[in-house]
Amino acid sequence: MTTFDTTQHFDTQKAEAYDRVIRQVVPGYEVLHEMIKVVLKRYVNASEAKLLSVGCGTGVEMMTLGDHFPNWHFTGVEPAPAMAGVAQANIEVKQMSERAQVFQGFVEDLDGDLSFDAATLILVMHFVPDDGSKESLLRSIANRLNPGAPLILADLHADVKGERFNRFLEIWRDWQLHQGMPEHIVDRGFEHVVRDIQFVSEDRILELLHSAGFKIVEPFYGAFLFGGWMAWKE
Repeated sequence: MTTFDTTQHFDTQKAEAYDRVIRQVVPGYEVLHEMIKVVLKRYVNASEAKLLSVGCGTGVEMMTLGDHFPNWHFTGVEPAPAMAGVAQANIEVKQMSERAQVFQGFVEDLDGDLSFDAATLILVMHFVPDDGSKESLLRSIANRLNPGAPLILADLHADVKGERFNRFLEIWRDWQLHQGMPEHIVDRGFEHVVRDIQFVSEDRILELLHSAGFKIVEPFYGAFLFGGWMAWKE
């Protein structure tokens, strides 16, 4: 696989179309975010919690959670300038600027004194190669979390050598066509998936989470090749 640069891929055109397209691409996208609300309500005790949204994209998690948790504060980290710009504009439109900020860059670049009561990593890690970089990303998040704080992770996952991978690729393609996406757009998207997504198995994801310092990991969401896990820091 080639090295995938999210800062170049998510240009202005893709950033502006992202919120519309992602709902056609990811089955249960909005339900996933509703589930995240419920999980965080159950497991984050602080009434004025601080949440870290890693790879925050256009700021969907921060805005969705901000509506539900009006006393929470949010820090979004996003390496792609165009996506970070859209996220910042969305926050201003939602009048959340006093309790939400977008940092263009990476988690390890944040102020060393910042710590958080929860974190989200939604549809991000599958862009990161498993050459130590996935574990490094997870560890950088763990280092920012307070003891007992949850991480909510959602990602594409698969053993690309197994029959399940090809079977669900076909079903996932059918799903996108069913959502009304033009066939040439779907085909272009799957070229990107096969070329750029750094798939690992679910077992590997669990291993990476444990290695990064998360002691308990539980699955809570699944749709075709997508999965979601709750993980708690030691």
